[in-house]
Amino acid sequence: MIRNFDCATESKGDYLYQPYDFLLLSSHFEDEEFELIDAIAENLNFQQTMSFIDQRQANYFIVAMADTNWSEDFNFLRHLRERYPQKAIFVFGDAFIDKNTIELIKKYANGVFSNPLEISVETLDSARFDDWISEAGFVSENTYSRSDLKKPKQVSINYPKHHRFLLKNYKWPFSRHFKYTTVFTAWGCPYSCSYCVVAKFPNIYRPYEEILSELDNIKSSGLKEIYMGDRSFGLPRSNTIELLKGMISRKYNFSWSTYFHPNQYDPELLELMRQSGCHTLIIGIESHNFKSLKKYGRHMKEDRFYALLKHAKKIGIDICGDFIIGLPNETREDIHKTIKLSKELNIDYASFNIAAPLAGSSLREEAKKDGRIAPGEENHFDSFGYHKVLSNGVLTGEEILNLRNQAVKDFYFNPRYLFKSLFRIHSLEHLTIQIQEMLQILLKTK
Repeated sequence: MIRNFDCATESKGDYLYQPYDFLLLSSHFEDEEFELIDAIAENLNFQQTMSFIDQRQANYFIVAMADTNWSEDFNFLRHLRERYPQKAIFVFGDAFIDKNTIELIKKYANGVFSNPLEISVETLDSARFDDWISEAGFVSENTYSRSDLKKPKQVSINYPKHHRFLLKNYKWPFSRHFKYTTVFTAWGCPYSCSYCVVAKFPNIYRPYEEILSELDNIKSSGLKEIYMGDRSFGLPRSNTIELLKGMISRKYNFSWSTYFHPNQYDPELLELMRQSGCHTLIIGIESHNFKSLKKYGRHMKEDRFYALLKHAKKIGIDICGDFIIGLPNETREDIHKTIKLSKELNIDYASFNIAAPLAGSSLREEAKKDGRIAPGEENHFDSFGYHKVLSNGVLTGEEILNLRNQAVKDFYFNPRYLFKSLFRIHSLEHLTIQIQEMLQILLKTK
């Protein structure tokens, strides 16, 4: 699962995702059957976390492990196994796309989750400390290389326990309200961008009737803000259309945002999204040179992309463009062109990510092949550049990081952008969130 890829230690602003893998897992349990420990959100050190665990009578443990935090997380897993040798331990995280990583943890764990929608509680309850589980919902030998990975599959779950995931430190940068929760209509991604971790996960979706029932529950709790956590909201289209029509007819009046692939744009879909409360779309733009992205499996229809931008602006949906800085063999000039494009598109936000050789990505395989990652070398990177940045074959890691920071400054810290931003503020609450985000971006951009 992918929670740790998103928020293992560091974000680009003042935000921290809800642990949505755990949120979805909570749908399989009754309220009193599980206890959540988020050491990152609650600022707990190792000793405090172990003390919390020791005070509970757990039947088994489910542990999140991140590729970016691998050494620290692996050390925690080993200590947990030493402390509880007779308990089953299950793990998940983007690191396990790499088969070698699975082999490393087999003596400490009893199975690796591949998605939270198909997990069987009966399997967890009956697992012994010396079992290895590889059934539905768990990683098996061919999980990330199946030929049917992109075929949409419908799966139903019970209500996730949203009320258990409302810690103050969970923040989403595009929220217009402090408190928010996460809803998934689909899991994984139907696209195959080879530089992206999420492309390795199965394409699973939930029936719209089930999601509407979940939204009924959220509405009754008083929550107003939702992050639709889909990596590519809108598929299958027919299921999404019915969901949006239901949200409109039930007059939820939610404020929400989501990731959206430009190829999915059509006028009817976007209009329904806006009418149902969508205020922000995060879209992958990546580079000034769309054609160069095709070698990574990224195929974007330019006419649809520009039509989406124009239509979104007309009906008042904000756009955040995701960009990648430092793809293999990009020159300084290439990156400057991407920065220039980010400003010319008249989008509302921009997220500049460093091209990182993440687990399972083609960027990691390419770096190993050309020697930029040596055999046996610690190869855990992140797209923020928090730990380290790899050379792209033309520019050094330090040069790429400096260009990424320059991109942030050029986009955000100019009078024209700051003046325009004032007109997007909808409330004092929204203004506070935006100021917090801006200050953190400034502090984290050297």
